[in-house]
Amino acid sequence: MTLDQQVQPTESTSRDATAENFDAYYGKLFGWSVKWLGSRPFLALENGICAATLPKLSAGPVLDRLAVTGCDGPAFVVPSRQGRRVAILAETDGLIPPRSALPRDVEVLAGGALLPLPMGNRRVDSSPEWVTAPDPRQRWLPSLSAVLAGIHACR
Repeated sequence: MTLDQQVQPTESTSRDATAENFDAYYGKLFGWSVKWLGSRPFLALENGICAATLPKLSAGPVLDRLAVTGCDGPAFVVPSRQGRRVAILAETDGLIPPRSALPRDVEVLAGGALLPLPMGNRRVDSSPEWVTAPDPRQRWLPSLSAVLAGIHACR
């Protein structure tokens, strides 16, 4: 059963029940920190979790490359000021590289940054959506080095 099947907020679902489901699924199962701003859940990028983000239009080859090399992990589309971007979750495996070492359309987010989490099957242009949902059978994250190597290999 996927998260989308487990947590589908309806008008009758209270915010507390939804928060409890998200906290149990992401927090207890994966060890991720979920923060709530109003009625929206956000993934707090802390405790060794970071995200490499790139434009949605250029993410396909990178995600394919990561899958071929066995370094794929959870990835989701998030709205941003630069348009829709794909956030590829990773484990910080050392120092975060300086901005100058990254391709100009790639950002690494860490240090308490918040990413809005998908909330079910809603597909609205401004809502986050999973590209590769987290898998309870594979709870590890790829290393940031592997994700960045996959991005560089596709450039």
